[in-house]
Amino acid sequence: MQRPWILKAILGRVPRGGRLLEIGAGEPFVADILERMGYEVTVVDPYDGSGNGPREYEAFRKQCPRLHFVREQFGEATGGLAARSFDCIYSISVLEHVPDDALGGVFAGLARFLKPEGRSLHAIDHVHKGAGAEAHYAKLVRMIAGFGREQGELDRGLAAMTLDTETYYLSAEAHNRWRGAVPYDQFPMRVCVSIQTCTEGRALRAV
Repeated sequence: MQRPWILKAILGRVPRGGRLLEIGAGEPFVADILERMGYEVTVVDPYDGSGNGPREYEAFRKQCPRLHFVREQFGEATGGLAARSFDCIYSISVLEHVPDDALGGVFAGLARFLKPEGRSLHAIDHVHKGAGAEAHYAKLVRMIAGFGREQGELDRGLAAMTLDTETYYLSAEAHNRWRGAVPYDQFPMRVCVSIQTCTEGRALRAV
């Protein structure tokens, strides 16, 4: 669900030929599709297994030779990137994995490398109910503020989502795949949703 949404959101907001940056791409499927569709795409990912991400950098580089890879954590100090040079910076199921003490650096990087009129697009996994819900909500509130949005807007959206019978939650099968070999009593079922955001570069705030 998140990958198709990001793809459609970029196609609808960023003209072909635009410069894109994906934070923590992992398997760079979306980046590769966008590059084939005429965009110039940079992937920033250390490919060192951090955040449960992959390590297969050489395989991805060979599969996607026209993508530009920067093997670093994304932040204000990421090397080889020009300030205010990207038309869109996006991420898919990444920001919720950024440690709290590193989140400020990510938002500083967004503000530094995104054009003022550029788009900041993110699909964020959110534990709405269950183990970890309070911590997820606190981080989400911080991120929403960084995107220049009000907490009240977030709270109203979450409340409406809770009452909407058509809200799509992470399925039991997907949750069990996520759980892997961890015993159920250590990783019980949670209510998980995807929060999608779209912000212009000029609206970004420090967190």
